[in-house]
Amino acid sequence: MAKAESGSKKGAARKPAAKKGGDKKAPAKKSAAAKSATEKSDAKKPAAKEAATVEEAKVETASPAPQEAAQEAPAAEEPQLPASHGKVAVFGGPKDRGIKPDDKLALPTGKHFVYERVRSLNPRSFYCAMRWDYHVEGRSPEEGKRWWANKKLLVTNAKNGNAVIVRAVDYGPHENTGLDIGLSPGAAEALGVEAGDEVDIAFADQKAPTGPVEKV
Repeated sequence: MAKAESGSKKGAARKPAAKKGGDKKAPAKKSAAAKSATEKSDAKKPAAKEAATVEEAKVETASPAPQEAAQEAPAAEEPQLPASHGKVAVFGGPKDRGIKPDDKLALPTGKHFVYERVRSLNPRSFYCAMRWDYHVEGRSPEEGKRWWANKKLLVTNAKNGNAVIVRAVDYGPHENTGLDIGLSPGAAEALGVEAGDEVDIAFADQKAPTGPVEKV
């Protein structure tokens, strides 16, 4: 019995030793695995930082592009005169039988871009009509009409050197007439021209008053 107990005790004494040996090896394995994972994580961090830096550089480089595109946007095209030389028509005043009492001007020449009646024009004043181009890139037809309304033109009679500054008020003459610019009776008289005579046409100083231009 003593021997059996002694053997039993020895077996019991041996078992804890096995456990201790197992406990020592397990932490060693975990420590190695943790170390490996830490090394991999540390290795990935510089790559991630480098990738983030590259992305930030791309964003900084790309961000000014919309501003540059906005700065390079072309401005609206300036309308051109329908003609720089052409034949004259005379319109307006009591002698103009082609105007009805309720006919309105084609351009919004009144205050706040109101369309005035043709009969409201003073035939002794200086106004004109041409076949304006309202369909200009960057502007709607209505904006085109407003741009031309009261625009000042310099009209010159090359034969005698007379010149007047007139304001744009209407659209015309009709293409079938073969005429290029309609003038008020007052402007035609100051130029010394009649219907069918030829004149030179150009943009005038927009700050200059309408009327005859003094010869230099």
